[in-house]
Amino acid sequence: MVRRQGVLHVAFMAVICCMVSGCATKKMVTIRTDPTGASVYLDGLQSGITPLTTELKFEPETKTFAVTAKKEGFKDGTTVIRFEPKTQTQYDIALEKVTKTVTIRSDPAGASVYIDGQPSGITPLTTKLTFESKTKVFEVTAKKEGFEDGMTTVLFEPQSQTEYDLKLAKVEAITIPMATVEPTPTEKGVKLQLSLKPTLAYLEVIERSPNVASVTRVTNNEDKDLHIGGPVLSPTEDILLYTELVNEPAGAWYSNIQKQPVGSFGKTRLTYGKWRDLFPTFTPDGSNVVFSSNRTSQNPTLWRVNTDGAGGITKLTSTQAEDFAPHVCPDGRLIVYTSNPPDAEEPQIWTIPWEASLSTQLREGQKPQASPDGKRILFFRVEKITKKKQLWVMNIDGTGETQLTQNTDYDAEDPRWSPNGKWIVYASDEGFDSHQNRNSDIWVMAADGSKRTQLTTNGSQDDSPCWDRKGEYIYFRSNRGGSWNIWRFKPLLSE
Repeated sequence: MVRRQGVLHVAFMAVICCMVSGCATKKMVTIRTDPTGASVYLDGLQSGITPLTTELKFEPETKTFAVTAKKEGFKDGTTVIRFEPKTQTQYDIALEKVTKTVTIRSDPAGASVYIDGQPSGITPLTTKLTFESKTKVFEVTAKKEGFEDGMTTVLFEPQSQTEYDLKLAKVEAITIPMATVEPTPTEKGVKLQLSLKPTLAYLEVIERSPNVASVTRVTNNEDKDLHIGGPVLSPTEDILLYTELVNEPAGAWYSNIQKQPVGSFGKTRLTYGKWRDLFPTFTPDGSNVVFSSNRTSQNPTLWRVNTDGAGGITKLTSTQAEDFAPHVCPDGRLIVYTSNPPDAEEPQIWTIPWEASLSTQLREGQKPQASPDGKRILFFRVEKITKKKQLWVMNIDGTGETQLTQNTDYDAEDPRWSPNGKWIVYASDEGFDSHQNRNSDIWVMAADGSKRTQLTTNGSQDDSPCWDRKGEYIYFRSNRGGSWNIWRFKPLLSE
């Protein structure tokens, strides 16, 4: 009896001691995460950074602690700590990166996918994205030839959004440079200068104009940076001339004349060297080509070369003026051309006999073309007030000027006679494309300026027209399709 009372006394005293001293069931634990540096929350209260060692008080012993580890870019890791077993004091939590598996589709399929600028695959593409943080935004771009880029963003939230569809719009047109060599006002008078102008090129090459038929590409250039000049057709055979201008770094440039049989993409170079060989034209018998070049002087002068390239090159003019854009009259005895004399304010039209060196000034104007009967000269002139290009005609001696166009808000330039002398084809930006932007098209008018008709309507840059020797086709330069080429069509004209 005495012994039992002693045991009870000891137990009672132990309870009293715990109550007085605040004694509780405690446990020292260490919480670790992989990777380290996670914020630890115990029962929702922030308690430190891993690795964390802390003492937990269990009241009662059956209490549990809910542990949450949080780290940017990782999913929350959780565990539970109990008093038992007492020997378990280390708790490890492996944190999973924040990821999301997404599917990226495009219409049409087969687009290259770039995620944050890095190539990632071809649509349809399923890939797992790892988010450095839940606020991370992935920039997704889909690229496909002939279509505008499609773009979207992928966020972690909402997690349920895993499919991303991109509708790619077909590219209607691109901008490519056009190299032109034309008279430009300077402090020392008007001078020939190279200019690069942006032009809109529609990728669709179809011509829907009711006034033309059989539109066909004649050359085979696919390089949008290669600058092809306007076409020139032989008066005796199916041979085409044009220039290819190369624009080098630091502003240097040169141009050579190319010769190509009509109906073949094969071409041969007629002139060589890094000279500025420009504005070629055939003699009436087709045996020679007259052109402008700076071969022996800084200023361009007129030269001639055999059509087959044999026999060397002969210089025709030797002045301080810039002589260019020649045309040989039908009888072969006279050359009409454009000249920029020193300090001249405007380009001028001059003539020079084929077998002589004495030249004659006629009028201000550019790119003269003698009529098939040799009696008149067709040309264009820039008006001093409106700065617009107008078409004119005059007698072969410069008398009897007649203005053919009266435009105030658009240009008309590069006129050419038809072989029978009844029609004049020219380039003008009088018309509008499908977006109501002015663009250069091919037009035609009767020799007296009446019956003005738009021939091409593609929306691309169409210019530099000329007739073939039979008057059956009109050849022209165009950037339709996205690169510069020579094209042709049959004009449907009402007599």
